[in-house]
Amino acid sequence: MFLEIILFLFIGTLFGIVFGLLPGIHPNMLVLLIPLFISLNLEPFLFLSFVVALAVTNNIVNFIPSILLGAPDSGNELSVLPGHKMLLDGNGHNAIRLTVLGSLYAIVFCAIIFPLIIFIVPFLFLAFSPYIYAILLSIVLFMILAEEGAKKIISLTVFFLSGIIGLVIAHVPVDNTLVLFPVISGLFGISMLVLQMRGKTEIPAQRHKEMFLSKKLVNGSVISGSVSGILAGLLPGIGSSEVASLASMDRNPNSFLIRLSALTSSNILLSIMALWLISKSRSGVSVLVEHMMAISFIETVFVLIIALISAGIASAATLLLSRAFVSIIGSIDYRLLGFLVITFIVALVAAFTGFYGMFLLIVSTCLGVFTNLAGIKRGIMMGVLILPTILFYLS
Repeated sequence: MFLEIILFLFIGTLFGIVFGLLPGIHPNMLVLLIPLFISLNLEPFLFLSFVVALAVTNNIVNFIPSILLGAPDSGNELSVLPGHKMLLDGNGHNAIRLTVLGSLYAIVFCAIIFPLIIFIVPFLFLAFSPYIYAILLSIVLFMILAEEGAKKIISLTVFFLSGIIGLVIAHVPVDNTLVLFPVISGLFGISMLVLQMRGKTEIPAQRHKEMFLSKKLVNGSVISGSVSGILAGLLPGIGSSEVASLASMDRNPNSFLIRLSALTSSNILLSIMALWLISKSRSGVSVLVEHMMAISFIETVFVLIIALISAGIASAATLLLSRAFVSIIGSIDYRLLGFLVITFIVALVAAFTGFYGMFLLIVSTCLGVFTNLAGIKRGIMMGVLILPTILFYLS
C-alpha cells in the first residue's frame, strides 16, 4: 500500500503541474469527474493521495501563468498585477520565487500549528458564523475608503456592478462549479491581456539572481497569510479571494506575493481539513473528497503529510520551470502570446459553459477593462462574491 500511495502522489503531482501550467484549468473542475472516480473504486487513501497532491501542486505551479501570462485561476487573480510589474522590471523569476516561498512555508506552518488548529478552528467557526455579513462589510468599506478622492465613488460603483454579476450567476444555467470560471477570467485575466495588446509590450531580459529577503518580511507575510487562509477556509461564504482582497492593500510587492500565496495554500489545505473539523466542504476539491470517503482524524493527518511532500516536489518543479520560461519569454511575441492565451480561455469557456458563459465572460471583461483604466484597486471586483454573500447572511 505504501508504494501505491507514493505512486498516486506522484501521479497527482504530475497532473497538478500540467493543470497549473494551463491557464483557466482549476482543480475544482475535478468535481465533474465524480462518476468516473466512483467507477474506478479506488482505495480511499490512494484517491486522497492523488487529489491532495494535485490540488496543492496546481496552486503552486499556477502562479507561473498568472504572473507570466496574466491568466489567473480563482484565488490567484490578485497576483497578476504586482507579479506582472516585477516581470516587466526583469524580476519575473523572483516574483514566482516569492509565491513558492509563501506556498511551501504556509503548508509547513499549518503542519506546525496543527494541534492548535484542531482546537481553535471549530470554536472560531461557531463564534464567527453569525457575523459573516459584518466581517465582509468591513472588508469592503476598508477597500473603498483606501482609495483617493473621487476614486472612492468609482470603487463603490465597481463593487456593486461586480456584485450584480455575482447575483446573476446564481440564476444562470451553468454548473455552479464552473460558473466562476468565465467571470474570474474576464474580470482579472482577459481584461488585462486586452489592454496589454493595445500597446507593444516588451519583456526585458530577466535577472536570475535571487533577491535578498529578510527573515522578518518572509516570516511575517507567511504567518499573516496562513492565518488569513485558515480563516477563509473555515468561514462559510468567505474564500481565499475575498480575504486576499485585504492583502491587495499591501504596497510592497514582495510581502504581497508571499502573503497571497501563503493564503491560497493554507486555504486549500483547510478546505479539506474542514470536512473533519467542522463537517463542512469549503471547495470543489473538498466536495469531491466528501463524495468519495469519510474524513476522520487519521485521514486529516494523512492529508497534511501528502500536502507537505507534494508541496516540496511542486516547489522544486516550479522554480525549475520558472527559470526555463523566463529565459525564453523575452524572445516571444507578447501580443501573439496574449492572443493565444485569450483564444485558449475563450475556447474553454465556450466548451464548458456555453452561450451563458460566453456572455458572462464578455460582461466581466468589460468591467475589468473599465476598472483597470479607472486606476482603482482591482481587488474591489471581488464584489462578485462578497455582495451575494452579504445579502445571503442578511436575509
